Formats: sequence, structure tokens, C-alpha cells
Amino acid sequence: MELKNTVKTGDLSAYGSQQTSLRRQTTVRRLFSRAPTYHPFLMVFLFLCLFIPTTAFANTLVVPERIDPSEIESKIGAKAYIVMDRATGEFLTIKQENRVWPIASLTKLVTASIVLEQEVSKNQQVAMRNTDNVGGARLWVNDGDTLSVDDLFYATLVASANNAAIALSRSSGFSKDEFIQKMNDYAKSLNLSHTKFVDQSGIDPGNQSTPLEMARIAQLVLQKKEIQHYTTTAQRFIKVANKGTTKKMTSTNWMLYKPQYDDVFVTGGKTGYLEESGWNLVVTLEPKKNDERELLIVLFGASSRAQSFADAKKLALWSWNVYEWKSNSPTSQVSLLSQ
Repeated sequence: MELKNTVKTGDLSAYGSQQTSLRRQTTVRRLFSRAPTYHPFLMVFLFLCLFIPTTAFANTLVVPERIDPSEIESKIGAKAYIVMDRATGEFLTIKQENRVWPIASLTKLVTASIVLEQEVSKNQQVAMRNTDNVGGARLWVNDGDTLSVDDLFYATLVASANNAAIALSRSSGFSKDEFIQKMNDYAKSLNLSHTKFVDQSGIDPGNQSTPLEMARIAQLVLQKKEIQHYTTTAQRFIKVANKGTTKKMTSTNWMLYKPQYDDVFVTGGKTGYLEESGWNLVVTLEPKKNDERELLIVLFGASSRAQSFADAKKLALWSWNVYEWKSNSPTSQVSLLSQ
């Protein structure tokens, strides 16, 4: 459903029946606060800490305001999606935001984030195992071949190699079960009641989330500079250390290098595909580098890889055309986000 007016995170009352709106408001408030029983001011403070860059408090906040009623839903093929203004957390358009869906390789964002939290040395060498080969996209290496943790990050987030994701998770020192528990603990800590993980690579369709909850994950994970770097790398040569050979990793995100996407600037993202899910995409986009109108787009269930990127581009261009980003004085920032 496309929002007819700007809708702020925590306030979805701009569409649907009163009963549906009330239910969605309750869901979103639970999602974006750690404890729904907190004092309202504290809930607003927690939201601001999680979603608004610290520089927003020192500078004037630029907020999107709808200036054109043109719709976009009929032009998008994906089953479900969210477009969010990254600076304010406002949803610009949504469709089936609470639909539970297999997230496929979007799972790798959480895998990579958890490994980063363990502060594993990027130079650490990890031996590949035959048991890492769980199916799907893979690094073509042999049992016992060694790669650095840094190169495993590239293979996981650039080429989306499933065996690289498994090996990367192992570098943390956790067993498979312990690592998956870490992933689910992370989802639980964010009150993501519809998100669950059953493997580290995304090959299992039991890895599930909703557009709304995946947006929460992406907003946080893609703030990490290392994740931004890996996910905006179009091509990288990695080294099989024990053999002294290299392998070329090319990003699964066409928006980084195909000329038809030259009119958008990618600041982060991840692709995902399973037969059960279709083509999924999380991507952050700006109309040009360092533009304040950065968007976070989550879409599930496109019918092809090309359609997922085409849909994301359409959603981005539509958003920049039908919304105008206007300065809002610092004194009104809190009231804006707490309405």
C-alpha cells in the first residue's frame, strides 16, 4: 500500500482502517523500542539514538515532505517493499510491510555484523572445509585451502558465496549452533518477533523476516563502515594463501556497476535469492554522492534479478520526485519524531 502522506516510524495511522492502523502502530512501536513500558520520552530518546545520526542534533534536520500525489505501487513487481528516509526513519511508501518472507542471502548482513563484533583479526587465516559447501553460490576452493578473514568478508558480501559465509562465521570461534544463537539473540534484542535464523549463509528458507524488520536490521548494520565498504565493492581479487593464487569476486549488486544505474549512487546493500523467496534486495541509495536524501529500500520477491534492481531504482526516483526534502529547525526535531 502506498502512503498518501509522509508517515513517520511509529505512526502508521495515515492509511487503512482505524483498527488496522491501531494494530500496525502497536506493532511498529514494539519493533522500534526495546521496552514498550518505558516512559514515552525515553522511548523517543531510544528511537533517536538508533535511527538518527548524531550529527542531526547539531544541525538542521532535513525532512521529506510529499509534494506530488503520483502513485508507484502499480509499477513495482516485487511482492513486498519499504522505502525509508534514512535520516529521519520516515516511510515514504510501503507494501505488505509485515509479510513474513525467506530472506535468503540478506542473512549474510547479520553474519558479517556478528563476526565484526568479535573483533577477529582481518589477517587471520581460515581453512576451508568440505562441510562449508552447503549449496548455492560458492567459492571454488578445496578442502584445506586457506583465506584471510578479510577476503572471506569480500567473498561473503561481494560475491555472496555461501561456503565463505560459513567459514567466516567459524572464524569467530563459535560453533555453528552458538553462532546461530547469536544471530537470533541479535534479532530478539531488537524486538524482531518475526525474524529468525537457522543458518549463517541464507541457503535455508527458514531464515525469515519481514520488510519492516529487515529495514530495522539494515538500518543498523549498514551504518558500520566496514559493511559499507564491502557491500559497495564492485570487484575484488582475493587470495588463496596456501596456493598463492587469486580469484575474482564480482558483486551480485548490479547497481554498483551497470550503466543503467549510473543515475543513483549506492552506499550499501545486499542481494538474496532462493526459489522459495524470489529475488530479494536491501540497498541504500542517494541521487548523488553525499546527498542528504539517502534512502533505504527493502524489497522481497521480485521475479528476476533484473527486476529487483529496476524496482529499487523506480522506487528511489519516484521518492526523490514526489517528496521534497525541507529543512526543519533543531527545536522541532523531537516533536517531529514523537508525534
